[in-house]
Amino acid sequence: MTVRARVRPDHAGIARMVHQEYIYDHLEARADRVIIRAKVTAPARSYEYRSRIGRERFATARRAGVRVVARAPHSLIVERGSRPHVIEPRRKQALAWPGAAYPVARVHHPGTPAMHILRNALRAAGDR
Repeated sequence: MTVRARVRPDHAGIARMVHQEYIYDHLEARADRVIIRAKVTAPARSYEYRSRIGRERFATARRAGVRVVARAPHSLIVERGSRPHVIEPRRKQALAWPGAAYPVARVHHPGTPAMHILRNALRAAGDR
C-alpha cells in the first residue's frame, strides 16, 4: 500500500516566522559567541581590529540572519593575508619611520601571513 501526499509550503507564513524578534535574538546570541572567540584570539597589537569586530542583521524576503563582521580598514589583510609587494611613497620622495636608519625610496614588503581570526572563531563556536 502506497500513500501519496502533496505538501504546499506556506511561503508567506515562513517569511513572517523568520523575521520574528526571537529568531534574531537566538542568532545574535550565537554570533556573540563567535565575536568573543574572535576578540580573544585577535592580535593584541591590533586594538582597532579587535574593537571593530561586531554583528549586523540582514534580511531578505525569505531569509533573516546575523553576520559577524570586522570593520577595521585592514581587516581583510589580517584575515586573508597579503602577498609580497613593493611600498613606494605617494606624496613625498622617500619613506621614513621611527627607528629607520635613513629614508628609503621603496620597501620590499615580504607579505603578511593570513590569520583567519573570524573563520577559526566561527569553527570553534560551532563545536559547542
